[in-house]
Amino acid sequence: MSTEPTIARKAHSPERAKGLMMTALRGRDAKLTRADAIVASGLSEEEAGQALTALLKEYRSHLSATESGELLYEFDPAFERRDALSLRERAAAVGKQLWKGFTLLFKLAIVTTLVSYFVAFVAMMVAMVFARSGSSDRDDDGGGFGFDGLLWFWGWDMGGNMGRNGYGRSRARFARPRREPLYKRVFAFVFGPPKLDEDPLADEKQLVGYIRAQRGRIAAVDLVRLMGWTFPRAEQEVTRLMVDYGGEPEVTEEGVVLYTFKAVRKTASAGGAADASSPCWASERLERPAPLTGNEPGTNAMIAAFNGFNLLAPFWIVPAFESRLHVSLASWHFALWDFPLAFSAVFFAIPAGRWLKARLEAGRLRARNNRRALLGRIFSRSQARPREELAPTPELAAALDKELVALGGDIAPEPDEQGRVLYTFPRIDEETAAVARARAAAPSAEQDAGLVVFSSAD
Repeated sequence: MSTEPTIARKAHSPERAKGLMMTALRGRDAKLTRADAIVASGLSEEEAGQALTALLKEYRSHLSATESGELLYEFDPAFERRDALSLRERAAAVGKQLWKGFTLLFKLAIVTTLVSYFVAFVAMMVAMVFARSGSSDRDDDGGGFGFDGLLWFWGWDMGGNMGRNGYGRSRARFARPRREPLYKRVFAFVFGPPKLDEDPLADEKQLVGYIRAQRGRIAAVDLVRLMGWTFPRAEQEVTRLMVDYGGEPEVTEEGVVLYTFKAVRKTASAGGAADASSPCWASERLERPAPLTGNEPGTNAMIAAFNGFNLLAPFWIVPAFESRLHVSLASWHFALWDFPLAFSAVFFAIPAGRWLKARLEAGRLRARNNRRALLGRIFSRSQARPREELAPTPELAAALDKELVALGGDIAPEPDEQGRVLYTFPRIDEETAAVARARAAAPSAEQDAGLVVFSSAD
Protein backbone atom coordinates (compact mmCIF):
# COMPACT_ATOMS: atom_id res chain seq x y z
CA MET A 1 0.00 0.00 0.00
CA SER A 2 1.37 3.40 -0.97
CA THR A 3 2.01 5.83 1.87
CA GLU A 4 3.00 8.71 -0.38
CA PRO A 5 0.95 11.88 0.20
CA THR A 6 -1.42 12.81 -2.57
CA ILE A 7 -2.34 16.26 -3.81
CA ALA A 8 -5.26 15.04 -5.83
CA ARG A 9 -8.29 17.34 -5.87
CA LYS A 10 -10.70 16.41 -3.09
CA ALA A 11 -14.30 17.42 -3.65
CA HIS A 12 -16.57 17.97 -0.65
CA SER A 13 -20.29 18.44 -0.44
CA PRO A 14 -21.42 21.90 0.77
CA GLU A 15 -22.49 20.45 4.13
CA ARG A 16 -19.19 18.60 4.54
CA ALA A 17 -17.22 21.73 3.59
CA LYS A 18 -19.17 23.76 6.13
CA GLY A 19 -18.38 21.21 8.85
CA LEU A 20 -14.68 21.18 8.01
CA MET A 21 -14.53 24.97 8.02
CA MET A 22 -16.33 25.18 11.36
CA THR A 23 -13.93 22.66 12.90
CA ALA A 24 -10.95 24.62 11.61
CA LEU A 25 -12.20 27.95 12.90
CA ARG A 26 -13.75 26.90 16.21
CA GLY A 27 -12.11 28.70 19.12
CA ARG A 28 -10.73 31.55 17.02
CA ASP A 29 -11.98 34.95 18.17
CA ALA A 30 -9.99 37.09 15.75
CA LYS A 31 -10.90 38.44 12.34
CA LEU A 32 -9.68 36.47 9.34
CA THR A 33 -9.57 36.84 5.60
CA ARG A 34 -10.79 34.24 3.13
CA ALA A 35 -7.15 33.26 2.61
CA ASP A 36 -6.75 32.68 6.37
CA ALA A 37 -9.79 30.38 6.26
CA ILE A 38 -8.39 28.47 3.27
CA VAL A 39 -5.07 27.89 5.04
CA ALA A 40 -6.79 26.82 8.27
CA SER A 41 -9.22 24.40 6.61
CA GLY A 42 -7.39 23.17 3.52
CA LEU A 43 -10.52 23.69 1.42
CA SER A 44 -10.37 25.03 -2.10
CA GLU A 45 -11.11 28.69 -2.69
CA GLU A 46 -14.56 27.95 -4.07
CA GLU A 47 -15.48 25.55 -1.26
CA ALA A 48 -14.07 27.90 1.38
CA GLY A 49 -16.11 30.80 0.01
CA GLN A 50 -19.31 28.75 0.04
CA ALA A 51 -18.58 27.42 3.55
CA LEU A 52 -17.84 30.90 4.92
CA THR A 53 -21.07 32.24 3.46
CA ALA A 54 -23.05 29.35 4.97
CA LEU A 55 -21.44 29.84 8.40
CA LEU A 56 -21.97 33.58 8.19
CA LYS A 57 -25.69 33.04 7.72
CA GLU A 58 -26.17 30.31 10.32
CA TYR A 59 -23.97 31.41 13.24
CA ARG A 60 -23.40 34.63 15.13
CA SER A 61 -20.80 36.57 13.17
CA HIS A 62 -19.69 39.92 11.82
CA LEU A 63 -18.49 41.00 8.41
CA SER A 64 -16.23 43.98 7.78
CA ALA A 65 -13.94 45.26 5.04
CA THR A 66 -10.50 46.81 4.80
CA GLU A 67 -9.61 49.91 2.84
CA SER A 68 -8.38 47.67 0.01
CA GLY A 69 -11.78 45.98 -0.23
CA GLU A 70 -10.82 42.72 1.49
CA LEU A 71 -13.66 41.07 3.45
CA LEU A 72 -12.91 40.16 7.06
CA TYR A 73 -14.91 37.44 8.79
CA GLU A 74 -15.39 37.25 12.55
CA PHE A 75 -17.24 34.30 14.08
CA ASP A 76 -18.36 33.55 17.60
CA PRO A 77 -15.57 31.30 19.03
CA ALA A 78 -18.16 28.76 20.24
CA PHE A 79 -20.13 28.99 16.98
CA GLU A 80 -23.37 29.87 18.68
CA ARG A 81 -26.34 29.71 16.35
CA ARG A 82 -28.19 32.92 15.56
CA ASP A 83 -31.45 31.48 16.86
CA ALA A 84 -29.88 30.15 20.08
CA LEU A 85 -31.23 31.59 23.33
CA SER A 86 -28.84 32.66 26.05
CA LEU A 87 -29.21 31.39 29.61
CA ARG A 88 -30.64 34.77 30.57
CA GLU A 89 -33.19 34.61 27.74
CA ARG A 90 -34.21 31.06 28.69
CA ALA A 91 -34.58 32.07 32.33
CA ALA A 92 -36.64 35.09 31.26
CA ALA A 93 -38.91 32.84 29.17
CA VAL A 94 -39.46 30.49 32.12
CA GLY A 95 -40.12 33.44 34.42
CA LYS A 96 -42.60 34.85 31.93
CA GLN A 97 -44.58 31.60 31.89
CA LEU A 98 -44.55 31.38 35.69
CA TRP A 99 -45.73 34.98 35.95
CA LYS A 100 -48.48 34.29 33.44
CA GLY A 101 -49.73 31.37 35.54
CA PHE A 102 -49.55 33.39 38.75
CA THR A 103 -51.43 36.26 37.11
CA LEU A 104 -54.27 33.95 36.09
CA LEU A 105 -54.55 32.41 39.57
CA PHE A 106 -54.38 35.76 41.34
CA LYS A 107 -57.05 37.23 39.07
CA LEU A 108 -59.33 34.36 40.02
CA ALA A 109 -58.52 35.02 43.68
CA ILE A 110 -59.34 38.71 43.25
CA VAL A 111 -62.79 37.96 41.85
CA THR A 112 -63.67 35.60 44.68
CA THR A 113 -61.75 37.15 47.57
CA LEU A 114 -61.72 40.94 47.50
CA VAL A 115 -65.47 41.47 47.72
CA SER A 116 -66.14 38.32 49.75
CA TYR A 117 -63.85 39.40 52.57
CA PHE A 118 -65.11 42.96 52.41
CA VAL A 119 -68.69 41.71 52.80
CA ALA A 120 -67.67 39.29 55.57
CA PHE A 121 -65.93 41.99 57.61
CA VAL A 122 -68.80 44.44 57.11
CA ALA A 123 -71.19 41.69 58.26
CA MET A 124 -69.13 41.36 61.45
CA MET A 125 -69.46 45.09 62.04
CA VAL A 126 -73.24 44.90 61.55
CA ALA A 127 -73.44 41.93 63.91
CA MET A 128 -71.63 43.90 66.58
CA VAL A 129 -74.03 46.82 66.19
CA PHE A 130 -77.04 44.58 66.86
CA ALA A 131 -75.37 42.36 69.41
CA ARG A 132 -76.59 44.27 72.46
CA SER A 133 -80.18 44.48 71.32
CA GLY A 134 -80.22 40.76 70.76
CA SER A 135 -81.78 41.34 67.40
CA SER A 136 -81.93 38.23 65.30
CA ASP A 137 -83.90 39.78 62.44
CA ARG A 138 -82.63 38.75 59.06
CA ASP A 139 -83.33 40.07 55.62
CA ASP A 140 -85.55 37.39 54.06
CA ASP A 141 -86.66 39.23 50.96
CA GLY A 142 -84.23 37.41 48.67
CA GLY A 143 -81.95 40.40 48.24
CA GLY A 144 -78.92 38.64 49.67
CA PHE A 145 -75.50 39.10 48.17
CA GLY A 146 -75.20 35.63 46.74
CA PHE A 147 -73.25 34.30 43.76
CA ASP A 148 -75.29 36.29 41.24
CA GLY A 149 -74.83 39.41 43.36
CA LEU A 150 -71.07 38.86 43.36
CA LEU A 151 -71.08 38.60 39.56
CA TRP A 152 -73.23 41.71 39.31
CA PHE A 153 -70.83 43.64 41.53
CA TRP A 154 -67.91 42.85 39.24
CA GLY A 155 -69.83 43.84 36.12
CA TRP A 156 -70.69 40.41 34.71
CA ASP A 157 -74.21 40.12 33.28
CA MET A 158 -75.23 36.49 33.74
CA GLY A 159 -78.92 37.03 33.12
CA GLY A 160 -78.74 39.49 30.25
CA ASN A 161 -80.73 42.13 32.21
CA MET A 162 -77.99 44.60 32.95
CA GLY A 163 -79.06 48.06 31.93
CA ARG A 164 -82.79 47.31 32.34
CA ASN A 165 -85.21 48.33 35.04
CA GLY A 166 -87.47 46.04 37.04
CA TYR A 167 -90.03 45.86 34.20
CA GLY A 168 -87.47 44.88 31.60
CA ARG A 169 -87.48 48.25 29.87
CA SER A 170 -84.20 49.72 28.78
CA ARG A 171 -82.57 52.51 30.72
CA ALA A 172 -80.62 53.67 27.67
CA ARG A 173 -81.86 57.27 27.93
CA PHE A 174 -80.31 57.61 31.37
CA ALA A 175 -77.28 55.41 30.79
CA ARG A 176 -73.87 56.85 31.51
CA PRO A 177 -71.02 56.50 29.03
CA ARG A 178 -69.91 52.88 28.84
CA ARG A 179 -67.01 52.04 31.15
CA GLU A 180 -64.89 48.98 31.64
CA PRO A 181 -66.42 46.46 34.07
CA LEU A 182 -65.14 46.87 37.60
CA TYR A 183 -63.27 43.57 37.57
CA LYS A 184 -61.20 44.74 34.58
CA ARG A 185 -60.36 47.99 36.35
CA VAL A 186 -59.29 46.04 39.44
CA PHE A 187 -57.09 43.81 37.26
CA ALA A 188 -55.59 46.94 35.71
CA PHE A 189 -54.91 48.37 39.19
CA VAL A 190 -52.90 45.29 40.11
CA PHE A 191 -51.31 44.15 36.85
CA GLY A 192 -51.54 47.24 34.67
CA PRO A 193 -53.74 47.92 31.66
CA PRO A 194 -54.02 45.16 29.06
CA LYS A 195 -51.42 45.39 26.33
CA LEU A 196 -52.60 46.22 22.86
CA ASP A 197 -52.25 43.50 20.27
CA GLU A 198 -49.02 44.12 18.40
CA ASP A 199 -47.89 42.68 15.11
CA PRO A 200 -44.90 40.44 15.96
CA LEU A 201 -43.52 41.01 12.47
CA ALA A 202 -43.94 44.79 12.46
CA ASP A 203 -40.16 45.40 12.61
CA GLU A 204 -39.52 42.83 9.87
CA LYS A 205 -42.10 44.47 7.62
CA GLN A 206 -40.49 47.84 8.22
CA LEU A 207 -37.01 46.50 7.48
CA VAL A 208 -37.95 44.61 4.32
CA GLY A 209 -40.10 47.48 3.10
CA TYR A 210 -37.19 49.84 3.62
CA ILE A 211 -34.79 47.54 1.75
CA ARG A 212 -37.16 47.36 -1.21
CA ALA A 213 -37.72 51.12 -1.18
CA GLN A 214 -33.93 51.64 -1.27
CA ARG A 215 -33.57 49.55 -4.43
CA GLY A 216 -32.35 46.53 -2.52
CA ARG A 217 -29.13 48.23 -1.37
CA ILE A 218 -28.40 49.04 2.25
CA ALA A 219 -25.44 49.43 4.58
CA ALA A 220 -25.14 49.12 8.35
CA VAL A 221 -25.63 52.87 8.61
CA ASP A 222 -29.18 52.49 7.27
CA LEU A 223 -30.16 50.24 10.18
CA VAL A 224 -28.51 52.61 12.65
CA ARG A 225 -30.68 55.43 11.37
CA LEU A 226 -33.85 53.40 10.81
CA MET A 227 -33.89 51.28 13.98
CA GLY A 228 -31.66 53.30 16.31
CA TRP A 229 -29.20 50.41 16.72
CA THR A 230 -25.46 50.63 17.32
CA PHE A 231 -23.15 49.70 14.45
CA PRO A 232 -22.26 46.29 15.98
CA ARG A 233 -25.95 45.49 16.44
CA ALA A 234 -26.70 46.69 12.90
CA GLU A 235 -23.95 44.47 11.47
CA GLN A 236 -25.31 41.50 13.40
CA GLU A 237 -28.85 42.09 12.22
CA VAL A 238 -27.99 42.76 8.59
CA THR A 239 -26.21 39.42 8.46
CA ARG A 240 -29.41 37.78 9.69
CA LEU A 241 -31.37 39.68 7.06
CA MET A 242 -29.09 38.22 4.39
CA VAL A 243 -29.98 34.76 5.66
CA ASP A 244 -33.72 35.38 5.71
CA TYR A 245 -34.13 37.42 2.54
CA GLY A 246 -31.42 36.23 0.17
CA GLY A 247 -28.97 39.09 0.45
CA GLU A 248 -25.32 39.16 -0.59
CA PRO A 249 -22.43 41.30 0.71
CA GLU A 250 -20.51 43.53 -1.67
CA VAL A 251 -17.44 45.69 -1.12
CA THR A 252 -17.12 49.03 -2.87
CA GLU A 253 -13.85 50.47 -4.16
CA GLU A 254 -13.75 52.64 -1.03
CA GLY A 255 -13.89 49.54 1.18
CA VAL A 256 -17.48 50.01 2.34
CA VAL A 257 -19.51 46.85 2.87
CA LEU A 258 -22.92 47.01 1.19
CA TYR A 259 -25.68 44.43 1.29
CA THR A 260 -27.67 43.72 -1.87
CA PHE A 261 -31.13 42.16 -1.77
CA LYS A 262 -32.16 41.76 -5.39
CA ALA A 263 -34.85 39.17 -4.62
CA VAL A 264 -37.00 41.53 -2.54
CA ARG A 265 -37.23 44.02 -5.41
CA LYS A 266 -39.37 41.74 -7.58
CA THR A 267 -42.88 43.15 -7.75
CA ALA A 268 -46.07 42.79 -9.77
CA SER A 269 -46.93 46.46 -9.19
CA ALA A 270 -46.93 48.56 -12.32
CA GLY A 271 -44.22 51.19 -12.51
CA GLY A 272 -42.41 49.92 -9.40
CA ALA A 273 -44.73 51.73 -7.01
CA ALA A 274 -43.42 49.53 -4.19
CA ASP A 275 -40.12 51.48 -4.20
CA ALA A 276 -41.78 54.78 -3.26
CA SER A 277 -42.46 54.30 0.48
CA SER A 278 -41.11 56.87 2.93
CA PRO A 279 -39.11 55.57 5.92
CA CYS A 280 -39.93 56.49 9.49
CA TRP A 281 -36.58 57.03 11.21
CA ALA A 282 -35.82 56.05 14.79
CA SER A 283 -35.58 59.72 15.74
CA GLU A 284 -39.23 60.10 14.74
CA ARG A 285 -40.38 57.18 16.89
CA LEU A 286 -39.72 58.28 20.46
CA GLU A 287 -40.97 55.94 23.18
CA ARG A 288 -43.65 56.91 25.67
CA PRO A 289 -44.02 55.51 29.19
CA ALA A 290 -46.89 53.09 29.59
CA PRO A 291 -49.68 54.10 32.01
CA LEU A 292 -49.43 52.46 35.42
CA THR A 293 -53.09 51.42 35.64
CA GLY A 294 -55.04 53.24 32.95
CA ASN A 295 -57.79 53.92 35.53
CA GLU A 296 -59.19 57.23 36.72
CA PRO A 297 -57.73 58.45 40.05
CA GLY A 298 -61.11 58.01 41.77
CA THR A 299 -61.31 54.39 40.64
CA ASN A 300 -57.83 53.66 41.94
CA ALA A 301 -58.69 55.30 45.27
CA MET A 302 -61.84 53.21 45.62
CA ILE A 303 -60.00 49.95 44.85
CA ALA A 304 -57.21 50.86 47.27
CA ALA A 305 -59.80 51.64 49.97
CA PHE A 306 -61.49 48.27 49.47
CA ASN A 307 -58.24 46.37 49.81
CA GLY A 308 -56.97 48.60 52.62
CA PHE A 309 -60.11 47.82 54.59
CA ASN A 310 -59.50 44.09 54.14
CA LEU A 311 -55.85 44.50 55.11
CA LEU A 312 -56.65 46.27 58.42
CA ALA A 313 -59.83 44.39 59.32
CA PRO A 314 -58.07 41.38 60.92
CA PHE A 315 -56.38 43.74 63.39
CA TRP A 316 -59.50 45.57 64.66
CA ILE A 317 -62.77 44.10 63.39
CA VAL A 318 -62.03 40.43 64.13
CA PRO A 319 -60.78 41.01 67.72
CA ALA A 320 -63.67 43.40 68.41
CA PHE A 321 -66.13 40.82 67.06
CA GLU A 322 -64.73 38.16 69.40
CA SER A 323 -64.87 40.50 72.37
CA ARG A 324 -68.37 41.84 71.70
CA LEU A 325 -70.02 38.48 70.93
CA HIS A 326 -67.90 36.48 73.42
CA VAL A 327 -66.82 33.94 70.81
CA SER A 328 -63.47 32.52 69.83
CA LEU A 329 -62.43 32.43 66.20
CA ALA A 330 -59.08 30.77 66.85
CA SER A 331 -60.01 27.83 64.62
CA TRP A 332 -60.61 30.35 61.80
CA HIS A 333 -57.19 31.93 62.21
CA PHE A 334 -56.00 31.14 58.68
CA ALA A 335 -59.25 32.20 57.01
CA LEU A 336 -59.70 35.42 59.00
CA TRP A 337 -56.09 36.48 59.63
CA ASP A 338 -53.37 34.78 57.58
CA PHE A 339 -55.06 34.59 54.19
CA PRO A 340 -56.63 38.08 54.03
CA LEU A 341 -53.42 39.65 55.31
CA ALA A 342 -51.28 37.79 52.75
CA PHE A 343 -53.72 38.40 49.91
CA SER A 344 -54.13 42.12 50.64
CA ALA A 345 -50.38 42.59 51.03
CA VAL A 346 -49.69 40.94 47.66
CA PHE A 347 -52.55 42.96 46.15
CA PHE A 348 -50.68 46.16 47.09
CA ALA A 349 -47.17 44.78 46.54
CA ILE A 350 -47.64 44.00 42.85
CA PRO A 351 -48.59 47.55 41.75
CA ALA A 352 -45.96 48.96 44.12
CA GLY A 353 -43.34 46.78 42.41
CA ARG A 354 -44.60 47.85 39.00
CA TRP A 355 -44.34 51.49 40.08
CA LEU A 356 -40.72 51.02 41.16
CA LYS A 357 -39.92 49.21 37.91
CA ALA A 358 -41.56 52.03 35.93
CA ARG A 359 -39.44 54.60 37.77
CA LEU A 360 -36.26 52.71 36.88
CA GLU A 361 -37.39 52.15 33.30
CA ALA A 362 -38.21 55.86 32.92
CA GLY A 363 -34.52 56.72 33.15
CA ARG A 364 -33.58 54.12 30.55
CA LEU A 365 -36.43 55.29 28.32
CA ARG A 366 -35.20 58.89 28.49
CA ALA A 367 -31.68 57.71 27.61
CA ARG A 368 -32.99 55.80 24.58
CA ASN A 369 -35.04 58.77 23.45
CA ASN A 370 -32.07 61.12 23.89
CA ARG A 371 -29.95 58.79 21.80
CA ARG A 372 -32.60 58.68 19.07
CA ALA A 373 -32.93 62.45 19.12
CA LEU A 374 -29.15 62.73 18.82
CA LEU A 375 -29.20 60.38 15.82
CA GLY A 376 -31.75 62.63 14.17
CA ARG A 377 -29.50 65.65 14.58
CA ILE A 378 -26.42 63.75 13.36
CA PHE A 379 -28.16 62.50 10.21
CA SER A 380 -29.77 65.84 9.44
CA ARG A 381 -26.51 67.17 7.94
CA SER A 382 -23.25 65.50 6.93
CA GLN A 383 -20.87 68.38 7.58
CA ALA A 384 -18.76 68.88 10.70
CA ARG A 385 -20.63 70.74 13.42
CA PRO A 386 -19.86 72.16 16.86
CA ARG A 387 -21.02 70.48 20.02
CA GLU A 388 -23.47 73.29 20.78
CA GLU A 389 -25.31 72.61 17.55
CA LEU A 390 -25.25 68.81 17.72
CA ALA A 391 -26.18 68.59 21.38
CA PRO A 392 -27.79 71.82 22.63
CA THR A 393 -29.08 70.28 25.89
CA PRO A 394 -27.19 68.58 28.74
CA GLU A 395 -29.04 65.32 28.05
CA LEU A 396 -28.01 65.29 24.38
CA ALA A 397 -24.48 66.29 25.32
CA ALA A 398 -24.24 63.30 27.65
CA ALA A 399 -25.57 61.04 24.88
CA LEU A 400 -22.99 62.46 22.45
CA ASP A 401 -20.11 61.74 24.84
CA LYS A 402 -21.35 58.20 25.37
CA GLU A 403 -22.11 57.33 21.74
CA LEU A 404 -19.37 59.19 19.86
CA VAL A 405 -17.06 56.19 19.41
CA ALA A 406 -19.86 53.69 18.87
CA LEU A 407 -21.22 55.85 16.03
CA GLY A 408 -17.83 56.13 14.38
CA GLY A 409 -17.52 59.77 15.34
CA ASP A 410 -14.37 61.83 15.74
CA ILE A 411 -13.19 65.33 16.53
CA ALA A 412 -12.08 67.45 13.58
CA PRO A 413 -8.39 68.40 13.59
CA GLU A 414 -9.21 72.08 13.16
CA PRO A 415 -11.77 74.15 15.11
CA ASP A 416 -14.20 76.47 13.38
CA GLU A 417 -13.72 80.23 12.94
CA GLN A 418 -15.08 80.84 16.43
CA GLY A 419 -12.63 78.37 17.98
CA ARG A 420 -15.29 75.76 18.68
CA VAL A 421 -14.48 72.04 18.54
CA LEU A 422 -16.10 70.34 15.55
CA TYR A 423 -17.47 66.81 15.53
CA THR A 424 -17.44 64.59 12.45
CA PHE A 425 -18.85 61.15 11.70
CA PRO A 426 -16.76 59.79 8.83
CA ARG A 427 -18.20 56.28 8.88
CA ILE A 428 -21.75 57.58 8.62
CA ASP A 429 -20.76 59.92 5.79
CA GLU A 430 -18.78 57.29 3.89
CA GLU A 431 -21.43 54.57 4.10
CA THR A 432 -24.25 57.00 3.28
CA ALA A 433 -22.43 58.24 0.18
CA ALA A 434 -21.43 54.75 -0.96
CA VAL A 435 -24.92 53.26 -0.63
CA ALA A 436 -26.42 56.28 -2.41
CA ARG A 437 -24.13 55.64 -5.41
CA ALA A 438 -25.04 51.95 -5.42
CA ARG A 439 -28.75 52.76 -5.41
CA ALA A 440 -28.37 55.21 -8.26
CA ALA A 441 -26.64 52.52 -10.33
CA ALA A 442 -29.14 49.77 -9.47
CA PRO A 443 -30.94 48.63 -12.64
CA SER A 444 -34.70 49.05 -12.67
CA ALA A 445 -34.99 45.67 -14.39
CA GLU A 446 -34.33 43.98 -11.04
CA GLN A 447 -37.87 44.73 -9.93
CA ASP A 448 -39.47 43.25 -13.05
CA ALA A 449 -41.15 39.93 -12.26
CA GLY A 450 -41.20 39.03 -15.95
CA LEU A 451 -43.94 38.20 -18.42
CA VAL A 452 -46.76 35.94 -17.33
CA VAL A 453 -46.53 32.66 -19.25
CA PHE A 454 -49.14 30.71 -17.30
CA SER A 455 -52.15 31.62 -15.19
CA SER A 456 -54.68 29.37 -13.51
CA ALA A 457 -57.31 31.99 -14.36
CA ASP A 458 -56.96 31.20 -18.09
